[in-house]
Amino acid sequence: MGKMISIIGAGNGGQAFAGYLSLQDWKVKLYDISQETVDILNKKGGIHIEGSANVEGFGEILLASTDIGEVINGTKIILVTLPSIYHKEIARKIAPYLVDGQFIMLNPCTALGAVEFRKELNDCTCTADILLGCTSTLLFACRAIEIGRVIVAGQKASITASTYPSCNNAIAAKIFKDIIPQAQFCGDIIQIGLDNIGALVHPGPTILNTGRIESGTEFEYYLDITPTQGLLVDRLDEERMAIARAFGLTVKSLVDIYEALYQIKGKNVYEVLTGCDAYNGIKGPTTLRTRYLLEDVPYGLCAFQTLGIIAGVPTPCIDALITLARKIIPEMEEGRTPENLGLEGVSKEEFIKSCRS
Repeated sequence: MGKMISIIGAGNGGQAFAGYLSLQDWKVKLYDISQETVDILNKKGGIHIEGSANVEGFGEILLASTDIGEVINGTKIILVTLPSIYHKEIARKIAPYLVDGQFIMLNPCTALGAVEFRKELNDCTCTADILLGCTSTLLFACRAIEIGRVIVAGQKASITASTYPSCNNAIAAKIFKDIIPQAQFCGDIIQIGLDNIGALVHPGPTILNTGRIESGTEFEYYLDITPTQGLLVDRLDEERMAIARAFGLTVKSLVDIYEALYQIKGKNVYEVLTGCDAYNGIKGPTTLRTRYLLEDVPYGLCAFQTLGIIAGVPTPCIDALITLARKIIPEMEEGRTPENLGLEGVSKEEFIKSCRS
């Protein structure tokens, strides 16, 4: 299959990775649901990246297409760079075209995303012998200012990753050392899922910013966070770390994660978020119908809640935010509940075994 890679999703992250990997001499094929997007990318012939000396330049792409089978044909490595809300749909679309030996990386993946993806492949009777992995976060802080032009505001020094099950981590690390050398394959998908920070920093402050959002006040989401909003995130983080301990895992606090990702220091979430230059210019949402709630609650907080149920750990702050979010946005999807993931009644020991062996 050669040094060729397929990227599923031509949003901010997908375009950033397409341009970046092309500049690293990878032949890139890109899938997106939008015909307009793929037409523009094919006309331009690639993606221009700017804003970071490490990834500046024009990266040519081999193909952009709305045909997912065409995009993954002949490639060993498939990066799914779509928000978690679309992972189940992508698993359904990609299942008929997968072949033995391919490696799907959910990049990034909120908690239990790999479980959901694998379950959907199984439900679609996909028999291909593939490797499935996930990263805790996207490598870049980036935004596409137009189709084919991406601004990279920052690049993380390291990100955590794992395969599902984690017994294949060594294989994945060897494959990815030339793709995302910052990816550290360690632990399992439980730990990787608990390393996801979007579910912590998005829902709470967004709900507490309802006044700003609904009045049309423009604000910077991270840099304008208040001490009380930061305190709520600190409390959510305490519950996340309690879940980790119940699974026998040691995870970094959110403050320590930010120090590792962006080399910034602070005593609490408020201090690290307001001190993170990589977030400069990222505006707050203009509606409560934002991925900060529609994705990060059902596919982030609900997954944490499910892990808490499996581990027998109470999560009162997480539960309260989920309840409040569902009441103000009644059309919100159910997300990653134990029932939807096929984990209802599964014991902690059974779940750990399925993730590691």
